[in-house]
Amino acid sequence: MDVADGTMTAEESLVRRERMLAIRSKVEALPERQKLAVIMHKYQQMDYKQIADVLKLSESATKSLLFRAYETLREQLKEFV
Repeated sequence: MDVADGTMTAEESLVRRERMLAIRSKVEALPERQKLAVIMHKYQQMDYKQIADVLKLSESATKSLLFRAYETLREQLKEFV
């Protein structure tokens, strides 16, 4: 019985690395507050209230800030999706 090999090929590894570098570059290029909000939300798993407290914003302003940041990232990274 054949079992699929779960390891990535060299090509898959290269594509993944390129994607991660592109994401990192685009996140770093965001305006400072958007960048901080994305980092806290995606990488530190903070919720809207926690981010709002850190950035001294309302929760609705935080949601808007994240929405704009994610829209920008989606547009700039559409080649990778």
